[in-house]
Amino acid sequence: MRRVPALLWLVAAGAIVQLVSVTLNFYELRGEPQGAWYGVPHTSDLIVASAVVAIVAVGLTAAGRQPFRGRTIGLLAGAVGVLAAVQVVYRMAVPPYGCLQYGCGFAAKGDTEVLTGMWIALAGCAVVVVGALLYAFSRTARETPAAARIAGRQSGMTPWLGLAGLGSVAMFVFPFTVFTLYTVEGFFGSRVTQPWGGWLSLPHTSSLILAATAIVVGLVVAAARGRSPFSPRALGVTIGTLALLAAARILYRLLDHPFDTAGGSSETPVGDVTVELGGYLGLAGALLAAVAGFVHAAQQRAPAGERSVAGEATLGAR
Repeated sequence: MRRVPALLWLVAAGAIVQLVSVTLNFYELRGEPQGAWYGVPHTSDLIVASAVVAIVAVGLTAAGRQPFRGRTIGLLAGAVGVLAAVQVVYRMAVPPYGCLQYGCGFAAKGDTEVLTGMWIALAGCAVVVVGALLYAFSRTARETPAAARIAGRQSGMTPWLGLAGLGSVAMFVFPFTVFTLYTVEGFFGSRVTQPWGGWLSLPHTSSLILAATAIVVGLVVAAARGRSPFSPRALGVTIGTLALLAAARILYRLLDHPFDTAGGSSETPVGDVTVELGGYLGLAGALLAAVAGFVHAAQQRAPAGERSVAGEATLGAR
């Protein structure tokens, strides 16, 4: 266990404040408190992501297993913290109520008041940013080398890992970017059929799938460079499990859409909700990544020497 610099303890403290903040109310709308998690889901997800990156960075540094140099660790935690802080400030100025699209302008603020919870979130982001950047440019960070965990056996890039990487990209790109995930009739009382992408209609799901995609692609790239932290078999199982969980989440949202009522203050049920091609392609991509990961794991065999030693150990035990 390595001695953790005081600045990294400051980063960890800011991350804890961030996590606490997303359990609080961020707004008051016409006298009713509005929570962070459902009121501004993408902002909440980014705050949580900043906190997780900060805590993981501190934990790996304390364990002496940091995958990057000290300066890079500090810059990475600081950069994610800056993104979270900017998003919090944006949502202070432009609350989401009365406007479900980005770029609504300050007119969207309406009868909304920013509550203490949002200021606590901003304070947590600021502490993470200041602590991480001060650490990044400190002498301690400059003298802290990378000490990544690298598995003794490496598979290198294989066709199955390539398919897993492509599938993981597809499971995010098709449902959650510019492609249409749903078409909805009767939203906000309109008789017109409106297309909806997954980024706005499924904010928490889109953040989870983005995180899974980033992890899978990162593992594939690490394996291709011969720097995977897992053995070939464990790598395939990890990728397959992540992709399978992502597929289950996407399937759940294809079967259970988020459009219960017609939106706004209306309680009128929406008309038909149709899942479009983007949703099915995303599910197919996740399943492809899962199958590819598990097949990669199944094709890995221990070297002959290792199998021989294991067999001799078994005979000796008898």
